[in-house]
Amino acid sequence: MNFLVLVNGQQKEVQNFVDENNLNLNKHFVKNIISIRGANYSTQAVEKTVNQSHPSLRKNAGVAFPVEVNYQERLVVIQEVKRTYSRILNVDEVIQAIRSAVLEEHGLQIYAVVLLKAISLPKDSDGKIDRQTCQKIFLNASLDAIHTWTVNPQQDLQQLQADVDALLENIQMSIQQTQLKVS
Repeated sequence: MNFLVLVNGQQKEVQNFVDENNLNLNKHFVKNIISIRGANYSTQAVEKTVNQSHPSLRKNAGVAFPVEVNYQERLVVIQEVKRTYSRILNVDEVIQAIRSAVLEEHGLQIYAVVLLKAISLPKDSDGKIDRQTCQKIFLNASLDAIHTWTVNPQQDLQQLQADVDALLENIQMSIQQTQLKVS
Protein backbone atom coordinates (compact mmCIF):
# COMPACT_ATOMS: atom_id res chain seq x y z
CA MET A 1 0.00 0.00 0.00
CA ASN A 2 1.32 3.40 -0.94
CA PHE A 3 0.07 6.88 -0.11
CA LEU A 4 -0.58 9.70 -2.55
CA VAL A 5 0.83 12.94 -1.18
CA LEU A 6 1.16 16.43 -2.59
CA VAL A 7 4.81 17.58 -2.68
CA ASN A 8 5.51 21.06 -4.07
CA GLY A 9 2.22 20.98 -5.97
CA GLN A 10 2.82 17.55 -7.51
CA GLN A 11 1.31 14.22 -6.54
CA LYS A 12 3.82 11.59 -5.50
CA GLU A 13 3.38 8.00 -4.38
CA VAL A 14 5.24 7.13 -1.17
CA GLN A 15 5.32 4.30 1.37
CA ASN A 16 5.86 6.56 4.40
CA PHE A 17 5.30 10.20 5.18
CA VAL A 18 5.16 12.66 8.08
CA ASP A 19 2.33 15.17 7.93
CA GLU A 20 2.37 18.77 9.21
CA ASN A 21 1.49 17.57 12.72
CA ASN A 22 4.47 15.18 12.67
CA LEU A 23 2.20 12.15 12.38
CA ASN A 24 4.32 9.43 10.79
CA LEU A 25 2.18 7.17 8.63
CA ASN A 26 3.50 4.08 6.97
CA LYS A 27 1.96 1.14 5.18
CA HIS A 28 2.78 -1.24 8.04
CA PHE A 29 0.87 0.93 10.53
CA VAL A 30 -2.18 1.18 8.29
CA LYS A 31 -2.31 -2.62 7.82
CA ASN A 32 -2.63 -2.99 11.60
CA ILE A 33 -5.77 -0.85 11.83
CA ILE A 34 -9.34 -2.02 11.33
CA SER A 35 -11.66 0.83 10.35
CA ILE A 36 -15.37 0.08 10.80
CA ARG A 37 -18.16 2.69 10.76
CA GLY A 38 -15.63 5.51 10.98
CA ALA A 39 -13.87 4.19 14.09
CA ASN A 40 -10.39 2.68 14.14
CA TYR A 41 -9.46 -0.46 16.07
CA SER A 42 -6.09 -2.10 16.58
CA THR A 43 -5.88 -5.53 14.95
CA GLN A 44 -3.57 -6.69 17.73
CA ALA A 45 -6.05 -5.63 20.42
CA VAL A 46 -8.93 -7.47 18.72
CA GLU A 47 -6.75 -10.55 18.13
CA LYS A 48 -5.63 -10.57 21.78
CA THR A 49 -9.26 -10.39 22.91
CA VAL A 50 -10.10 -13.35 20.65
CA ASN A 51 -7.09 -15.36 21.92
CA GLN A 52 -8.20 -14.89 25.52
CA SER A 53 -11.90 -15.59 24.94
CA HIS A 54 -11.76 -19.40 25.20
CA PRO A 55 -9.17 -21.93 26.48
CA SER A 56 -9.33 -23.96 23.24
CA LEU A 57 -7.76 -21.14 21.18
CA ARG A 58 -4.04 -20.99 20.40
CA LYS A 59 -2.30 -17.88 21.67
CA ASN A 60 -0.94 -15.53 19.01
CA ALA A 61 -2.44 -17.72 16.29
CA GLY A 62 -5.27 -15.63 14.97
CA VAL A 63 -5.94 -12.75 12.65
CA ALA A 64 -8.64 -10.08 12.44
CA PHE A 65 -9.36 -7.98 9.36
CA PRO A 66 -12.19 -6.09 7.68
CA VAL A 67 -14.06 -7.17 4.55
CA GLU A 68 -16.62 -5.20 2.60
CA VAL A 69 -20.15 -6.65 2.71
CA ASN A 70 -23.00 -4.73 1.08
CA TYR A 71 -20.87 -1.55 1.01
CA GLN A 72 -20.04 -1.81 4.73
CA GLU A 73 -16.81 -2.84 6.41
CA ARG A 74 -17.38 -5.95 8.54
CA LEU A 75 -15.02 -7.79 10.90
CA VAL A 76 -13.69 -11.28 10.15
CA VAL A 77 -11.72 -13.37 12.64
CA ILE A 78 -9.64 -16.42 11.70
CA GLN A 79 -8.30 -18.35 14.69
CA GLU A 80 -6.36 -21.57 15.21
CA VAL A 81 -7.55 -24.14 17.76
CA LYS A 82 -5.19 -26.05 20.06
CA ARG A 83 -4.55 -29.63 18.94
CA THR A 84 -5.76 -31.01 22.26
CA TYR A 85 -9.21 -29.54 21.60
CA SER A 86 -9.65 -30.50 17.96
CA ARG A 87 -11.69 -33.65 18.70
CA ILE A 88 -13.69 -32.32 21.64
CA LEU A 89 -14.33 -28.80 20.41
CA ASN A 90 -17.77 -27.32 21.07
CA VAL A 91 -17.78 -24.91 18.10
CA ASP A 92 -20.97 -23.13 19.15
CA GLU A 93 -19.51 -22.38 22.58
CA VAL A 94 -16.23 -21.14 21.09
CA ILE A 95 -17.93 -18.95 18.47
CA GLN A 96 -20.21 -17.43 21.12
CA ALA A 97 -17.24 -16.79 23.44
CA ILE A 98 -15.33 -15.01 20.65
CA ARG A 99 -18.33 -12.91 19.58
CA SER A 100 -19.21 -11.95 23.16
CA ALA A 101 -15.63 -11.01 24.09
CA VAL A 102 -15.10 -8.82 21.01
CA LEU A 103 -18.49 -7.14 21.46
CA GLU A 104 -17.87 -6.48 25.16
CA GLU A 105 -14.26 -5.33 24.81
CA HIS A 106 -14.42 -3.37 21.52
CA GLY A 107 -18.12 -2.86 20.77
CA LEU A 108 -17.72 -4.70 17.46
CA GLN A 109 -20.07 -7.20 15.87
CA ILE A 110 -18.23 -10.00 14.07
CA TYR A 111 -19.34 -10.90 10.55
CA ALA A 112 -17.49 -14.22 10.32
CA VAL A 113 -15.37 -16.53 12.47
CA VAL A 114 -13.22 -19.25 10.94
CA LEU A 115 -11.68 -21.89 13.22
CA LEU A 116 -8.60 -23.65 11.87
CA LYS A 117 -6.42 -26.56 12.92
CA ALA A 118 -3.19 -25.66 14.71
CA ILE A 119 -0.37 -24.31 12.55
CA SER A 120 -2.64 -23.61 9.56
CA LEU A 121 -2.40 -19.85 9.15
CA PRO A 122 -0.20 -18.64 6.28
CA LYS A 123 2.98 -16.90 7.36
CA ASP A 124 5.31 -14.47 5.59
CA SER A 125 9.06 -14.90 5.12
CA ASP A 126 9.67 -13.52 8.64
CA GLY A 127 7.41 -16.17 10.19
CA LYS A 128 4.65 -13.68 11.02
CA ILE A 129 1.01 -14.37 10.20
CA ASP A 130 0.31 -12.97 6.73
CA ARG A 131 -2.86 -10.94 7.22
CA GLN A 132 -3.27 -10.09 3.52
CA THR A 133 -3.01 -13.72 2.43
CA CYS A 134 -5.52 -14.70 5.13
CA GLN A 135 -7.92 -12.10 3.80
CA LYS A 136 -7.49 -13.31 0.21
CA ILE A 137 -8.07 -16.97 1.04
CA PHE A 138 -11.09 -16.05 3.18
CA LEU A 139 -12.60 -14.09 0.29
CA ASN A 140 -11.90 -17.01 -2.07
CA ALA A 141 -13.42 -19.45 0.46
CA SER A 142 -10.30 -21.58 0.20
CA LEU A 143 -9.53 -22.08 3.90
CA ASP A 144 -9.41 -25.63 5.25
CA ALA A 145 -11.55 -24.83 8.27
CA ILE A 146 -12.68 -26.90 11.23
CA HIS A 147 -15.74 -24.66 11.27
CA THR A 148 -16.88 -21.42 9.63
CA TRP A 149 -19.57 -19.25 11.15
CA THR A 150 -21.07 -16.31 9.28
CA VAL A 151 -23.66 -13.90 10.61
CA ASN A 152 -27.23 -14.87 9.78
CA PRO A 153 -29.38 -11.71 9.81
CA GLN A 154 -32.62 -13.66 10.42
CA GLN A 155 -31.11 -15.53 13.36
CA ASP A 156 -29.67 -12.30 14.78
CA LEU A 157 -33.07 -10.62 14.46
CA GLN A 158 -34.72 -13.49 16.35
CA GLN A 159 -32.07 -13.27 19.10
CA LEU A 160 -32.53 -9.51 19.30
CA GLN A 161 -36.31 -9.96 19.63
CA ALA A 162 -35.80 -12.52 22.42
CA ASP A 163 -33.41 -10.12 24.21
CA VAL A 164 -35.91 -7.24 23.90
CA ASP A 165 -38.74 -9.45 25.19
CA ALA A 166 -36.66 -10.53 28.20
CA LEU A 167 -35.68 -6.91 28.93
CA LEU A 168 -39.31 -5.80 28.70
CA GLU A 169 -40.35 -8.57 31.09
CA ASN A 170 -37.66 -7.49 33.59
CA ILE A 171 -38.80 -3.87 33.38
CA GLN A 172 -42.43 -4.86 33.95
CA MET A 173 -41.46 -6.97 36.98
CA SER A 174 -39.43 -4.07 38.42
CA ILE A 175 -42.37 -1.71 37.97
CA GLN A 176 -44.71 -4.16 39.71
CA GLN A 177 -42.28 -4.61 42.62
CA THR A 178 -41.91 -0.84 42.96
CA GLN A 179 -45.70 -0.40 42.96
CA LEU A 180 -46.07 -3.06 45.68
CA LYS A 181 -43.48 -1.30 47.86
CA VAL A 182 -45.24 2.04 47.42
CA SER A 183 -48.68 0.60 48.31
